[in-house]
This record gives sequence, structure tokens and C-alpha cells, in this order.
Amino acid sequence: MTAHLPPPPLDYSQAVHQLAALVPAGAVLSYKDVAELLGSGGARQAGKAMASAPAGTPWWRIIRSNGSLTEALAETAQRHWDEEGLAAPGRHVNINKSRWNPSNQAWEEIDALRTALGNPKMSEMDDQL
Repeated sequence: MTAHLPPPPLDYSQAVHQLAALVPAGAVLSYKDVAELLGSGGARQAGKAMASAPAGTPWWRIIRSNGSLTEALAETAQRHWDEEGLAAPGRHVNINKSRWNPSNQAWEEIDALRTALGNPKMSEMDDQL
């Protein structure tokens, strides 16, 4: 019988980057959503973590709650948003329309990230973004 080992601990930035990688093309989360899903930090912490995202991380899918990104990122993000059907006039995404609704498998991965940060798994009441 093989025992299941707990996931190795992560630092907050690593968890944010791994969560961002779960968000599929055509969907977004706000920085606040990320913090709530991970059970720690806040919108500013999540934003700061995204600033150090490694190459290949879909950073343009993690945005401000008003559907925008900083001006420095907006032009590059717009290209990705156009490709993924997220573009809206004025360099904004309609976050209410495009907010990611994780699958059951994704919820398991989110809970693993929460656990690796030392936070409890989400209850069914929590999973209402």
C-alpha cells in the first residue's frame, strides 16, 4: 500500500503562477480571485507575484477586477486577448462574462495549491467566485 505524501510546500509566487497556468484560453481571473482561491494574500500580493511569472505563464489571464492591466502590459495583452476572444473595446475584458469557472479536476488542483501553502481545502460554500 502506497501512502499519499502531502504536496511539497510552495511559496506564494509559485502558487500564483501555477494557478495562472490552470486558467484556460478564453477565461480570466482577477488578482482578488487568485488570492481567494489560494486562501491567502490579497489582490496586490497576487499582482506582485504575477510580475515575476516565468516565461510561458499566461499572465494576461490574470487581470484587475475592472478587466484591465497596467498600461505597460496592455498592448501585449491585447494581442493575446484578441487571439483568445477576450478582447473588448478600450483594452478591457468583460470579467463577469469571461471569469473562469474551474472544472472538478481544476478544483482538486486548486485545493492542492492551497494545501501546499498551508491553507485548508475549500468547502463547497467557498467555491462561489
